[in-house]
Amino acid sequence: MQILFLIVFLLEGFSVIAGIYYIRRKPNDIDNKLLTYFLFLTVCIEIVGLIPAIIYNHEALHYLKDTVWYTNFWLYNPFIIVSFAAYAFYFRMSLENKISRKILSYLIVIFVISSSLNLFFLDDFFNSYSIFNLFMGVALLFLAVSFYYYELLQDETLLYINRSVKFYVSVAILLFNLISMPLWIYMKFYNNTLSMEFVNLYTIVFRIANILLYCTYIFAFIYCAKGRSISKNLGDLKFTKIKPID
Repeated sequence: MQILFLIVFLLEGFSVIAGIYYIRRKPNDIDNKLLTYFLFLTVCIEIVGLIPAIIYNHEALHYLKDTVWYTNFWLYNPFIIVSFAAYAFYFRMSLENKISRKILSYLIVIFVISSSLNLFFLDDFFNSYSIFNLFMGVALLFLAVSFYYYELLQDETLLYINRSVKFYVSVAILLFNLISMPLWIYMKFYNNTLSMEFVNLYTIVFRIANILLYCTYIFAFIYCAKGRSISKNLGDLKFTKIKPID
């Protein structure tokens, strides 16, 4: 279990490094520059999220077991809202259709407000994840990616999709949430005292899903940094017209 966590943590850090490498090669790509900043924020959140494990493994800190520091739900519940809103905004940045952009903008605002209010009135804020926020976040993300794919199908940039960081991110984040959503739902009803077997399964599958996610990010940043850039719907691709030979 610990080795999987270490691998995930290292891959998160490497994804930030790969993102920095990419934006140094393509400094005008605002979309993926913001994604890199978000990945750095994710690493910072993961570091703070280690506090319960540090308390558990250090007897001198066991007096904190009865405090909020012995859980990290208070940290990840708000971050879930930030994460889904950030990814939705990331895909919105590529949209050219004004109606799609406006719809997604309104939905992001509604999601943030409704999810924040839900956390405010949530009794288990310090003890479990908000299933409502997770479900609504996944729905928002799927809609944002659907808008992104729809515009890809309407545009010639589809031919250059293998050079788009955003395309690889869209595939990886969809697969990650398809794998994770059932685990999040069942985790609401199971814990260490009810089913230790499920908790172990949850941990292994979730870590593997994270490994696949960040490996895809690292590959996308490095691979796409070496090729010609495209902008438009792909977000990170730019066409260069070739003059005909006389």
